[in-house]
Amino acid sequence: MKKYLILFSFLFIFISNAQILETTALNISYRYTGRNVLQAGLQFKLGDSNNKSLILGPSILYTRINETNKFLPEANVYFINNGQLYGASFNQYAIEPRIGVSIFNIFFLNTGYAFPIHKDKYFKGITFGIQFNIAPKNTSFYDNLKMM
Repeated sequence: MKKYLILFSFLFIFISNAQILETTALNISYRYTGRNVLQAGLQFKLGDSNNKSLILGPSILYTRINETNKFLPEANVYFINNGQLYGASFNQYAIEPRIGVSIFNIFFLNTGYAFPIHKDKYFKGITFGIQFNIAPKNTSFYDNLKMM
């Protein structure tokens, strides 16, 4: 699995053009969704506005389930409107709508509720998380600070 993920990452970097890489960031986050979860993935920002943008991305979740390490794929979608964060994540065990705050697209602080969709209810209940987005220095992923 790790070999395929690394191969996919390198293939993505070489095939992508500069515009896609300019609006892409790596995310690292911690979430509590009924259990402790670490998350890593990619984020793609759609839209040029600092006030409103749509951010999509795949990620991998790491957690322990029944005393075994699990790596689970997940898809994320966020709509950001003047620092307000609305979004959802989807994995094979739950759908999680979220609300929160975006701080210049560098940090996402969010909370939500995980609705289980699998007979094994590993992810359920009230959730909270913090996400850190890492992008190159001169990228359009981050929002600019506007001074009056």
